[in-house]
Parts: sequence; structure tokens; C-alpha cells
Amino acid sequence: MTISCAIIVCDHGLGHLRRCAIEAKNRQEKGENVTLFAPLKSMERITRILPSFSGLKVLDFSTNTKLENYRHGLTAAIDWIKDIPNLDKFDLVICDNLPEILSLRPDAILYAQFFWHDIFQDLAKDYFYFCENLLAKYCPTIIGCDLFAMNHVKSQPRFKPVGLYFIPELLEAVKKKSLESRTDLLITGGSTKSAHLRIKEIINKILISGPKYFNYIHVDSELLPDLPPSWMIGADFSIEMYCRLKAAICRPGLGVLTDLLTVGVKPYLIYESGNLEMEHNASVLEKHDLGEVIKDIRCLDKQKEFIPISIV
Repeated sequence: MTISCAIIVCDHGLGHLRRCAIEAKNRQEKGENVTLFAPLKSMERITRILPSFSGLKVLDFSTNTKLENYRHGLTAAIDWIKDIPNLDKFDLVICDNLPEILSLRPDAILYAQFFWHDIFQDLAKDYFYFCENLLAKYCPTIIGCDLFAMNHVKSQPRFKPVGLYFIPELLEAVKKKSLESRTDLLITGGSTKSAHLRIKEIINKILISGPKYFNYIHVDSELLPDLPPSWMIGADFSIEMYCRLKAAICRPGLGVLTDLLTVGVKPYLIYESGNLEMEHNASVLEKHDLGEVIKDIRCLDKQKEFIPISIV
């Protein structure tokens, strides 16, 4: 009998969607009938870069995950629950990062490196206690990355550690690239704008200093200057772009970190204060010598030659 599986994506950033799409593809290849609950526009953006995801069944749905919702109270935080289509036909429900799914499906499996109600200090207390009560009552299976999962996730009784969700196409492509072809720098703040002001300051300093040891500097399109020099271009986050990198300045979200570690790049990290997830990811990288918090752009002077790190 074919297992029918729903995977519900937290829509706060493309890293969540990419991880869920990899899991959906793996399950589909094992014979499961998988439906990915995700914003269709975001999925189209990912499949332009990774066409192998185009065969996934996608139901256009948004959890509308916004930090302000968690500050406004329980009703706003879990509003998406009342809009989700009926899940009764699915044998298995997997939800990314959102414990409130347990109020609909107590048997749901969670994917989590962190819980939203655990990482923000100014969120509404009623949402915090709602999530904690659900976790205690239903004791769900929680699947998370052994390296990056935060303590509150790892301490759950049915936590199951897994490795990073590497993209197979990127793994294969980077093996074919010589070290001499690694000439570029990536600067990205991800889809969250919290660190954009600090990143713009770095971009302005690089505009003055020039590209130095890099052929091209790839920058988020929304951070790209209006009239950039020929060596500063928009980042397309394609496999080809990642395979040309020898350095990166980034906000340490798990999606971009996974891709950078896949291609052997040790990232320089920049992030907003008060975000416990970013602080945790940065500390994990520094502890294992897989990245370092940027203090000055002179750190890029160390990138005259590309020395890859290995985690795969």
C-alpha cells in the first residue's frame, strides 16, 4: 500500500522550502505519494535553479510565518491552521518548524533545528505556552540536523538526529571543478532583511577597496548598487555560481550554510543581534572551525588562495 504523505513548509525563507523539497523528493523516490504544502511562487523560484524538483506535487499554501505574528499573540501566530486543507486523507503529516500542527494532527512529525517560540525573547507568552504544552502532551518525533539543532530541540524525548540536506546536483558539480576555477565572492543576507544594513556597509567598503583577489563578487539583487562596477553582479544562487566561490559573507541561515559547506567554502558570518538561532549557528561553525564571525573586511585578504574545508 502506497503511503500518502503531506509535508508542510514553514514559509519564512527559502532554506526551509529547499530542505523540505529534498525530503519530499527522497520520499517520492521511495514510492510514497508526497504533497508539498508550499507557496507556489517560491517553489517555482527553486525549480528554476534545481529542475529536478519540478516533478514534485505542490499544493499552493502559505503558513504566513512572520515574526510580528509571534509578538501579536496566539491567534495571529497560529492563524494558518484554520486555512490549511483537510489532512485526514494523509497517512503521514510532516511539518517544518511549527509545533502548532500537533493541535490538528497529534501524530505529526516535526522537522526542526529550532522552535520559533524558543528563539525570540519578546514573543507572546500565550504562544510560547501553547507550543510547550503541545510538545509535552504529544511527544512528537522530531527530525533535526545533529550539527545545528538547538538544545531545546535536541532535548526533546523523541529527537532523531540526521545530517545536513545536501543537494546531490551540487555535490556532483563541485567534484568536477578545479581549485583554480574558484575565484569569486558571495555576499548575501538571505530573504530576511534584519542584517541588510550591516551588509550594505560592507558592500560600500568593497566598492571603495575594489575586488582584490576576486574575479566577481555576487550580491543579493536587492542589495546590489544601482550602478555596480563590472566585477559586482547579482547573485543567482545557481549551481554554477556556488562552484565558482572561494569565499562568502553571509547571514548564517541553514540553507545557504549547507550549500557553502557543500562546496568547501568557510563563510564569514554577519547577523542581527538578539537572534538566538543565528548566534547558535555562528557559534557551532566557529567551534568546528567551519566559519567565523566577520569583524573587518580585511579578513578577505586571507582569500588570496582557495583552501577548501571538508564536511561532506
